[in-house]
Amino acid sequence: MMKKQRLILFVLIALLWAGESFSQNPKYPYPLNIKYRYGFLPANIKPALDRWYKNYKANKLLLDCSGGLRTTSDVDGQTLVESMGWAMIIAAYMGDKVSFDGLYRYYKSKIQGHGMMAWKTTCNGVVDGGSASDGDLDVAFSLLVATWQWGDSYKSEANKAISTVKKLIIDCGGTSVIAGGMYSNNNVYGGCQETDISYYSPAFFRCFADFTGDNTWKKLADDTYTVLNNGANKSTGLVPDWQALSGGPAANGRKHTYSFDASRVPWRIALDYLWNGNEKAKTWCTTISNWANKTGPKNIKDGYNLDGSVFGTNHNMSFVGGFAVAAMCNNQTVADAFGSEVSKMNFDKFWYHGFLGNCYMLAMSGNMWQIKDTGLAVKVAVNSRQSALRSAPIAVALHKNRQIELSGALEGCEVFLTTLQGRVAVKNVVTAGEKHLIDISSLRSGCYMLSIYDIHDKISLQQVISIY
Repeated sequence: MMKKQRLILFVLIALLWAGESFSQNPKYPYPLNIKYRYGFLPANIKPALDRWYKNYKANKLLLDCSGGLRTTSDVDGQTLVESMGWAMIIAAYMGDKVSFDGLYRYYKSKIQGHGMMAWKTTCNGVVDGGSASDGDLDVAFSLLVATWQWGDSYKSEANKAISTVKKLIIDCGGTSVIAGGMYSNNNVYGGCQETDISYYSPAFFRCFADFTGDNTWKKLADDTYTVLNNGANKSTGLVPDWQALSGGPAANGRKHTYSFDASRVPWRIALDYLWNGNEKAKTWCTTISNWANKTGPKNIKDGYNLDGSVFGTNHNMSFVGGFAVAAMCNNQTVADAFGSEVSKMNFDKFWYHGFLGNCYMLAMSGNMWQIKDTGLAVKVAVNSRQSALRSAPIAVALHKNRQIELSGALEGCEVFLTTLQGRVAVKNVVTAGEKHLIDISSLRSGCYMLSIYDIHDKISLQQVISIY
């Protein structure tokens, strides 16, 4: 009895230790390279993403500010909330907790009376105290990703942010739309006659619904397609920056062309197909990517009338990358054509392209995932009965020089060491030879689950090991 109690105590202590030791590390470290349940991944995007992300971190798009971290734009170095949302999404998916926490500190330091960040700020003040809905909605989603990555320490913040942005949802005769934001006097602006389809991320909204249990978000996700299809040209699929719910021009003289706001719509809509298999998302993304593919990936410009006539003059990532994510809902040939063009594009220091380029390529490389998809990349433990049935004669030896030696594992087998919380600490592929050595010198002492999968993705061995 005492032996059993000691074993239970040891396991509990190990679990608590593991949670404390890895609290700063992401549960799902980059890269996951998920093959989504739906759609097509273009080839060879990850090297381009790695190059863009390296330049993104090096080119001062993120700046220190009084203990926080802020984004910069081309407007006198001001910080715009939309880039804060994109930067926090990027940091969360990259597992960069230091940057994420720094960005969130700055965001919170600029929250106004309406509960959201001032749309336009500097390190030392506020230029415009109103809000812009897209930025705050993206920040709320980034906090949800942070909860997936680093645990419950972010859960209350995610709940609070989602609850706050819910006030942006406007009922228009039974159809939910997103307001443009809030004035500094806390009144909502925009709505039924003035909404921006680039603020709608139905895949994010469905995650909000799952996280909170509030189906208001599911309705908004579904109603997104009413707004989208009302505004879209039936032949090209192109949508305007701003519109009325009816699809006509928005109030207050807003742009009714496919310009810089609209350029990010394909990314937002495509995720609802890639993650959820939403057929309405697939239909629209196929229409717009067919038009863009006919135009030619190399010929895409930065501005179109809805009928497809061009007025833009530049070829840049915000537009090409948006169409490239939509192409993932089309077919492999179209996805590869746009993926090839994206992979050739050099990093653009212009803030808008820099942030969106990283977001687009995270999606295109299989590294912008929802929690339900993590099992597509991280092989989870099977029960002991399955392990016994599928076991193979593999010997495991732990050397004092902090190496694991495997004997009997076939070439091509995948080896995973995971923490007791399920975070992948080491992933390795067995190479040729009778013995295979795995370097574990970077791991902290403690208990890990060792899992070996054969080339047919069946469990060959699974056991708990202790590393000292």
